[in-house]
Amino acid sequence: MSAAYFIGARCRAYNDDYMQCKTEAYGRGEFECMREGRKVTRCAASVLEDITKNCLTEFRRHWECLEDNNQQLWHCRRAEWKLNGCVFDKLGLEKKIPGAPQDETPVHLRKRQIFGQNEPGVIS
Repeated sequence: MSAAYFIGARCRAYNDDYMQCKTEAYGRGEFECMREGRKVTRCAASVLEDITKNCLTEFRRHWECLEDNNQQLWHCRRAEWKLNGCVFDKLGLEKKIPGAPQDETPVHLRKRQIFGQNEPGVIS
C-alpha cells in the first residue's frame, strides 16, 4: 500500500500493455501475455528497490504505521507525507490518485483529515 501509487506512476505503460493484451486474449491471456506480465513485475520490483535504496526509513515508518493501525490511512498521514516527499525528491515520482476530481485537493493532501487532526506543514 505504501508504494502502490509510485508503482502505478512509473509502471503505467507496462500495466496498460498487459491489460490490453489480456483484453485481446479473451480470457486466455495467462500464457499469451506472459511477456507483458514479466515487464509489469520487473517494473514494480524496480520501484520497490529504488524506494528501499533511497527512502527506506520513511517507507518503513509508513508501512509499520499502517500495520499498527489496521491499515487505516488517516492514522498515518504524517508518515505518508514524509514518504511522498522523499520519493518525489529522490525518484521524481508523485502520488496521484487516478480518477480524483481535478478541482479538489486530494485526500492525502488535505490540511484537515476527517478522522485525524494532522496538518501537512506540521510533521513530527
